[in-house]
Amino acid sequence: MKQTRIFVAAVLLGILSASCGSTQELPSVLKEHRDKASFTKISSGAVQPIALFNGSDLTGWYTYTQAYGKNNDVEKAFTVDAGILHFAGESMGYLSTNEAYKNYYLRVVFRWGEKKYAPRENAPRDSGILYHFSETAGDNLWPASVECQVQENDCGDYYLIGGTTLDSPNTRPDGQTHRVVRTANFENPAPAWNTIEIICTDNASEHYVNGQKVNEASNLSVSEGKILLQLEGAEIFYKTVELLPLK
Repeated sequence: MKQTRIFVAAVLLGILSASCGSTQELPSVLKEHRDKASFTKISSGAVQPIALFNGSDLTGWYTYTQAYGKNNDVEKAFTVDAGILHFAGESMGYLSTNEAYKNYYLRVVFRWGEKKYAPRENAPRDSGILYHFSETAGDNLWPASVECQVQENDCGDYYLIGGTTLDSPNTRPDGQTHRVVRTANFENPAPAWNTIEIICTDNASEHYVNGQKVNEASNLSVSEGKILLQLEGAEIFYKTVELLPLK
C-alpha cells in the first residue's frame, strides 16, 4: 500500500510539473544561466512560453513599410504560408508586435530565402530583430531600439538605432559607436534553419546564435518595448517566434 501511495504521488507530481512547467523544460541557455535564480517567473514554475507567432496568421502583430505605412501591406510583403512567416518584396519595413515586453527570453527560428531585391541584390542577405521599441513612439523605418542583427555572417551583432546606447565588453569597429560585433560566427549557411535567442533582464541583454552566446551588453538606455522583425531587401522565413517571461 505504501508503494502504491508513493507511485500515485509521483504521478501527480509529474502532472503538476508538466502543467506548470519544470526547470527541465527550460531552454539550455536558461538552464545554464548564471542569473537563473533571479528569474522569478521560472522560480515560481511559470515557464510556459508565449507564442508571439501563432502559426496561422498575423494576430498580435502589425505591418509597416516605408512606402505604404502602417497596416497597409499593399505588396503583400508579410504573409503566412504553411505555418511559416514569409517576408519578401522590394518594400523596406517590418512586422511589429502590438504589445510591449520587458524581462524576457525570446526565441526566433529563421532561414534565408533565395530572392534578393534592389538596391541590395548584391549584398549579404539582411534582416534583424529589433527590441525595446517604445509603445509611444511613432513608426518609421529605423525606430529607436536595440537590434540583434540577422544578416549573413553577422548574426548576433548589436546595432544601436535612433540614439540608443549600451555598454559591452565586446568589440566596436573603429568609428562605429552604434555597432558591437559578435564574438564568433555560429550561423548555419542558407538554406538551413538558425535559432536566435535573446535574453533581456532589466537594462541588460544577451544574444545567442544556435545555442552559443555571441554578444552581451549592460546599461541599455531602453529596457522595454515592442519587438520587430525586419524586411530589408532579402527573402526570409520565420517559423518560430516565442517569448518566455523571466520576471
